[in-house]
Amino acid sequence: MKILKLSMVAVAAFGIFSFTTSCNHMGNKNGEHMMDETMDNSSMNTMMGENEMGNLEQQDEFSMMISSYFEIKDALVSDDSQAAQTAAMKMAKMDGDITPMANAIASSNDLMEQRKSFSKMSAVIYSKAKDKDLDATMYWNHCPMAMGGEGANWLSMQEKIQNPYMGQKMPGCGSVKETLN
Repeated sequence: MKILKLSMVAVAAFGIFSFTTSCNHMGNKNGEHMMDETMDNSSMNTMMGENEMGNLEQQDEFSMMISSYFEIKDALVSDDSQAAQTAAMKMAKMDGDITPMANAIASSNDLMEQRKSFSKMSAVIYSKAKDKDLDATMYWNHCPMAMGGEGANWLSMQEKIQNPYMGQKMPGCGSVKETLN
């Protein structure tokens, strides 16, 4: 829970920082940056301590990864291969062990191929989520009909089944196998 809270704070701080920086830049006709109004990395490290910064970066990375993962899941539920590609492109830049799967989704417009890669990605992200102190409840779901009857799993933020493997044909097919807190 602490990880997601810190991640949300970090994302909000980054958003405010980005907005402030872009507004300051727009108001500065010479295009010069106004560094006295922003905090550089060394100041942030001193203020938070080196270890806390490392943990915050890891938490923020996981939050961004899980956010992109859910974007891919929602796109597949909607049978939207293009939206899945877009979300996968963001995810491909984040973490080494999911990069091949994210690249496979991003480079294909075939829903079945995207879903195969999503199944592999789901297993990796599930392992990462189990190791985290989550701020929100997640559900590990299973569809026995996915992948030609082999079955497949996915994570969700809702207990209600929204199946990324069956899409709009059978969006409610599956069941919750585990609840992660």
